[in-house]
Amino acid sequence: MANFTHPTLSLKRNWFLFLVLLIEGGALMAVELIGAKLIAPYYGNSLYVWAAVLSTTLGGLSIGYYTGGNISSKHPNIKTLIKIISVSALLVLAMPTVSGIVMEATLGLELRTGIVLSCILFLMPPLVAFGMVGPMVVRLLTDKVENVGRVAGTVYFTSTLGGIATTFLFGFYLIPFWGLKMSSYLTGGALVLLTVLFFTTGRNKRGE
Repeated sequence: MANFTHPTLSLKRNWFLFLVLLIEGGALMAVELIGAKLIAPYYGNSLYVWAAVLSTTLGGLSIGYYTGGNISSKHPNIKTLIKIISVSALLVLAMPTVSGIVMEATLGLELRTGIVLSCILFLMPPLVAFGMVGPMVVRLLTDKVENVGRVAGTVYFTSTLGGIATTFLFGFYLIPFWGLKMSSYLTGGALVLLTVLFFTTGRNKRGE
């Protein structure tokens, strides 16, 4: 059975990848909360809205998981991961502007159609990008085929911790007191920070 020649689950050696997971998991939940609140002024805060947001989240992540798995088998390197993170950062930073344009354009549609279409157009793209991160990190952290289960469990555990912390932080403090735009910019900025760290710590030269 072939081995994957990649780093093991060493926190010291792989601190950057674990940081990626924490921030990605946090950004995922932040985008879900921000997305629901961005829709509210146009379509309200009804069950329809939350059903659409949750379905879009699951749909986007599903597409991301599948796509990330395929990409990780063809381009299993951290530079590919950084490209995905950079794209997700741009999509999150653009959310406040894009969401307004999208929802203004869909207001004339039937209520449920407008809600779902709006979510797909402005909320799904960053969620697809987030979904791609997990499979990529699993591939990068796996040194042997028999370790895949342990690595995958650790990856999604770490990402979920980031999501839990961010849900409380954004839901209780940042969104109520700082607003949606600032919360979006903070989320996108955290993702940009990962790209900056990648280049400033020399990881791009080492290829880790």
